[in-house]
Amino acid sequence: MRIHLYTFILTAILLVTANRSVAQQLYTLSGRVLDAQSGEALAGASLFLKERPSAGAVTDATGRYTFTAPAGTYTLISRYIGYNDLEQQLVLSNNKQLTIRLSTKAYGVQEVEVIGTRQLPMTQTATMGQIDIPLETIKTLPVLFGETDILKTVQLMPGVQSGGEGNTGYYVRGGGSDQNLVLLDKATIYNPGHLLNFFSVFNSDAIENTTLFKGNMPARYGGRLSSVLDVEMKDGSMTDYSAAGGVGLIASRLTLQGPIAKEKASFILSGRRTYIDVLTEPFLKNTDQGGVPYFFYDLNGKLTYTLSQKDRLYLSGYYGRDKGTLRLNDGRFEADFYWGNASATARWNHIFSDKLFMDASALLSNYDFEFTWDYGGYTTVLQTGVRDYSFNLDFDYTPNVRHNIKYGMHYTYHTLKPRTGEAEGVEGDAFQTSRINSKYAHETAFYISDDWNLTDKLLLSLGLRSSHFVQVGPFSFYEFNQNEQVVDSTYFSGSSTVKDFHNLEPRAAIRYTLNSKSSVKAAFAQSAQYLHLVSNAYTTLPLDVWVPSSAIVEPQRATQYALGYFRSIKENQYEGSLEVYYKTMENQLEYREGYAVGPSNRDLEYEFVSGSGESYGVELFLRKNFGDLQGWIGYTLSRTTRQFPDLNQGTTFPARFDRRHDLSVVANYKLNKRWTFGGTFVYGTGQATTMPVRRYAIEGNVVYQYGDRNSFRMEPTHRLDLAATLEGRKYKNIQNSFTFSIYNVYGRRNPFLYYIDNEGEPYSEDIRLQAKKVSIIPFPLPSVTWNFSWK
Repeated sequence: MRIHLYTFILTAILLVTANRSVAQQLYTLSGRVLDAQSGEALAGASLFLKERPSAGAVTDATGRYTFTAPAGTYTLISRYIGYNDLEQQLVLSNNKQLTIRLSTKAYGVQEVEVIGTRQLPMTQTATMGQIDIPLETIKTLPVLFGETDILKTVQLMPGVQSGGEGNTGYYVRGGGSDQNLVLLDKATIYNPGHLLNFFSVFNSDAIENTTLFKGNMPARYGGRLSSVLDVEMKDGSMTDYSAAGGVGLIASRLTLQGPIAKEKASFILSGRRTYIDVLTEPFLKNTDQGGVPYFFYDLNGKLTYTLSQKDRLYLSGYYGRDKGTLRLNDGRFEADFYWGNASATARWNHIFSDKLFMDASALLSNYDFEFTWDYGGYTTVLQTGVRDYSFNLDFDYTPNVRHNIKYGMHYTYHTLKPRTGEAEGVEGDAFQTSRINSKYAHETAFYISDDWNLTDKLLLSLGLRSSHFVQVGPFSFYEFNQNEQVVDSTYFSGSSTVKDFHNLEPRAAIRYTLNSKSSVKAAFAQSAQYLHLVSNAYTTLPLDVWVPSSAIVEPQRATQYALGYFRSIKENQYEGSLEVYYKTMENQLEYREGYAVGPSNRDLEYEFVSGSGESYGVELFLRKNFGDLQGWIGYTLSRTTRQFPDLNQGTTFPARFDRRHDLSVVANYKLNKRWTFGGTFVYGTGQATTMPVRRYAIEGNVVYQYGDRNSFRMEPTHRLDLAATLEGRKYKNIQNSFTFSIYNVYGRRNPFLYYIDNEGEPYSEDIRLQAKKVSIIPFPLPSVTWNFSWK
């Protein structure tokens, strides 16, 4: 009843206010903001009228802006970080289109002091939990092995927890890793990690901007419960050819870009490859292990074409792979593995009028994993994967100065291969086979939202998303008895409906401006998720698999409430926020007790149990945006629990990623034109896990008795990383720099995992069990990277 009432109110508001008469004659100013030299779009640039600050906009991923104001003479101010502010006189007496070109700012102490904001101050928007991450900041932070990493920077934000030491996995406000939607040019990236998640798949040289939504996600996003990480690739220069790259300890990268037809079409091509296999081979070739030949690589490409003043076409793609081999020199064991992502995006932007903009996109997302091993003449193959074909149609409508309406539809056809395995004996005869048929589903969503300026102080953001998920055949539904034997089955033929789900997902946020420097916000959101990734704590390879909602598994659902205070200090030189949130989750999934990964002819969904989750916390954030010293402090105090009737005797237990305290301190300091220093310090409460508490010897067999689920806490983690960047002398058109970094400066032995060791005589009364810690990088790890660019 509450949702239907909400829907009625929202619809009534949109219909009435979109057609309301305006006392003053309003005109629309629209256009794009571009780099004056390269012609690339500047996403996140801010524009506003000096005489009417409430009239303004922030450019989208294509550099487009649009806003409305009454007739009059104004001063238009355009700003973007790292670029000179532009002020120009404007007489608004009719609808106008204006292309704005900003020139890059020369580095200097005085100039850095007056850099404008990259986006509107957080006090002026209704959005909560939205963080824009400038690429310039990402590149100055210390990183592992000298590899700049977007996901490592995301982990430093309040409300975001890392997946472990050196790991790019992250958890947002009590949600699991599968509850984060990761997009690259609108295409879903299902596994954003390389090298067992030690590095992300994003090559920073090819990335234009990154935005994290960790609270009230706009209605145009869906399919996940916790967060959205929206990553946009660069368009490529339309005026000049250039090259950039770097050589690090374990990887090298190269990016080329330039015009295909000046001011008309451009390209960008970027690649990265590690050479871990080359570096380790001389040290391991004479060992019993025979070496670990392993490497990963990424390829990014994008074409941008201006069809007309109102039409632009974008074609972009990504392909990345992790590949490796494990073998013993005696030939008894050999294994090959690979996994990776591929994505493709075709987008068409069209401007119907000064008030209406369209973005149509066709998308492909693919993730696959294969692990093949041969031991003693027996060959086993394990495969899993996801493939999506999608079509999105998005509209942006600005009827007047009071409203910005977004609406559209999204469609995806899912093909999921939950698990396929087979094994063959010495003679080639299959002695054990596990072939689970692929799962198929259609997911459709319609959405509408309105950012409504009721007054100059009060901004209301309303949104509604209607999602529909249909599982289709072929599919066989089985019924089992207590001995897990099939007693009945129902077969659904190809394309027939097996099960369908429908959810209304309301989103609402309100901002009230207290004064020119501060505001308060409140937000409410309901979300549904139809694809699930269930993790097994003992898996060290990416064997976790995606499964769809089905006749066996219900969709996940979440409801979140948030309240916050936001303040801008010294003309947004500093900005800070205090947010509190409460979140409940339904139909959370875990493996049943006693389940072990292995070949089986039974659908994986039968191995799951369902429960609920709860998370609440307080987030503090203080950021310095301008000046020689920049950075932020983020702190989160939170609690996350799970409750499953079939686990832990039905009692509530901490989630694996429950972390009471989480602190991040980030800073970078520009000493002069050549030297820039960066540093990060992190502290977090130890991860929760399950460990044995007793050991028994029964008829010669050792049996362990485990404690309550996740009742053991690892030691707290803390680490200091430092970096320094030296800008080299410019030689003709070549600019270069060296980045020196030290990971884990004081050699903290942070826990990666624990194992049980026995002390004392076996089967005697004095034997004692002791948990021992394993650390991945328990020592200071220096690295150096040489970066270069040519124009």
